[in-house]
Amino acid sequence: MTDSTHIFRILVPCDYSPACRQALEACATFDWRMPVEVFVLTVEDPMQASSEGLKADRLLGEWLAAFLPDIKVLKLQAKGRFVTAVLEAVSVQGIDLVLVGTRGARGWDGVFVGSHAEKIVRVSPVPVVTFHQQPHFGGLKNIVVPIDIDRDPTALRSCLAKLSGLFEGRFHLLYVKTDQTRDEQAAMESLAEYGRKLGLAHCIKAVVQAEEVAEGILRYADLEGADLIAMGTLGDPDPAHMFRPSVAADIVNHAKIPVFTCQPRHQQAAASH
Repeated sequence: MTDSTHIFRILVPCDYSPACRQALEACATFDWRMPVEVFVLTVEDPMQASSEGLKADRLLGEWLAAFLPDIKVLKLQAKGRFVTAVLEAVSVQGIDLVLVGTRGARGWDGVFVGSHAEKIVRVSPVPVVTFHQQPHFGGLKNIVVPIDIDRDPTALRSCLAKLSGLFEGRFHLLYVKTDQTRDEQAAMESLAEYGRKLGLAHCIKAVVQAEEVAEGILRYADLEGADLIAMGTLGDPDPAHMFRPSVAADIVNHAKIPVFTCQPRHQQAAASH
């Protein structure tokens, strides 16, 4: 991904919302350290109220003015359901990364209503970075990586390889212990072994106790002043799963810092072809 001959393709889905502006600002101001092309996708969704036409186009033009002249920005238009259009653009344009803003959610709103960002995270075949509130997508020094020590690290390693190609920062491998009977020292040793298998010899390792995994991740990230949360996800494209809460969805909806998500199952599928 850091090959200088490769043009890194970034997709920013746009619904003319403040959340979209956040993602565009972050994309425009981040030092990508490689040649990039930015695709801005607007979607005319027949199930949603139409946008304000020329006024919306002028607004988008103002947001795109933040990009430097050497960054190629291309506009895409589609009709249909928003998330479906995003997935089609990812496939057709050979997208490497999706950037999407989110207004977040409170209480059960994020579970039963959801957001474009949450749904994209669940089904995207490429990594996604979500932004809530101010983007702050620069100077990423502390990256929290939640770990499930009971899972094989092989797939997650491919996700972290993509991450390290984009960001330079110190990794915090975090295990959230929800079972009070589990030995903390044994969990720390498992976490250290996990880190070695991931090829991350020099990283911070932490075990925290919490009732819910998402709660523990968000609390630790806040205490450590983290700049980014990066996690592998086990999304499912089956629409029935959209109504089931997941750790990744909770993090995306409630984190105040950017969240990088990557689905290992897609990486494995790609490797098999």
